[in-house]
Amino acid sequence: MENKRGHMGKTVIFESKDDHDLFLKDYNSPSLTKKIFSNWMYQGKYNTLSIQFKENIINELLKKDFVTENKFSNYNFELEKLHLCLKSELKNLDESEQNEISISFYETSHIIKKSYVEFIKKVVSPLFSEKIYYQIVPTFRFHFPNQKGYDWEDRYHSDIMLGHPPFEFNLWIPFTKVYSTNSMRLMPYKESIKLMEFCNNDFELFAKKTQYDENFKNKLKQESSPLDMNYGDFIIFDPRCLHCTQYNDTKDTRVSMDIRIIMKSAFRNYSREYKTTGRKKMPFLPGHYFSEKAI
Repeated sequence: MENKRGHMGKTVIFESKDDHDLFLKDYNSPSLTKKIFSNWMYQGKYNTLSIQFKENIINELLKKDFVTENKFSNYNFELEKLHLCLKSELKNLDESEQNEISISFYETSHIIKKSYVEFIKKVVSPLFSEKIYYQIVPTFRFHFPNQKGYDWEDRYHSDIMLGHPPFEFNLWIPFTKVYSTNSMRLMPYKESIKLMEFCNNDFELFAKKTQYDENFKNKLKQESSPLDMNYGDFIIFDPRCLHCTQYNDTKDTRVSMDIRIIMKSAFRNYSREYKTTGRKKMPFLPGHYFSEKAI
């Protein structure tokens, strides 16, 4: 019997055939990303002198005692070289592709939260014609070179297969130079849809094939590519797009943030309940997964 790896056993479970049919109705709805940006993705920039994510992250790392100012200063406080300043155990990954530093950033200072809301309010919200709700707790990733614990195959997935509604928008914001294997691989919308259809939109089957089907894994890699971006760039993409983290065999750390936003009008398009697939089963609604107020 094959071991469950990657996202196997963690994909969304439907309560009935009717529930699955309602999901497919939403899943097959027109792409809101295409409607608003005339493409499956949008790449933008923001002023890093005004919204100082990098400086705030460095201060947070010092405040949490993950790194000393004296040691980090030897590398000019470059986040790309953060791995050279850390104890090895801090870089090890757990089953959820997280390390101790990433997990600690679920609780951040008031200053980082302020920068986050400012980014949503001044950079993201003006791109939309109506108010948006945003993920309350952003997800920070610290992806170090040659991390221990990374002994699985690439975990290609879309957020939708993990329970998210198809009406969201994915945002990915790097705080370092990202390239090659320290970056995220992303697949265009059309190719993502085709590969899911190849699996009959069976998310558990897809999760299994990403781990054990060599031909399928090769196809995933052929149809996707790593993002090449800099600090000050961000990308918005359709939630159906497949993506994954790679084993980082570069010499640079990647620090990034990924979040989800949703337009105020989107909730009335829900044909069913959407909840996280984890232990909490958190609803994708305002005041739960999303902010209480739209901005």
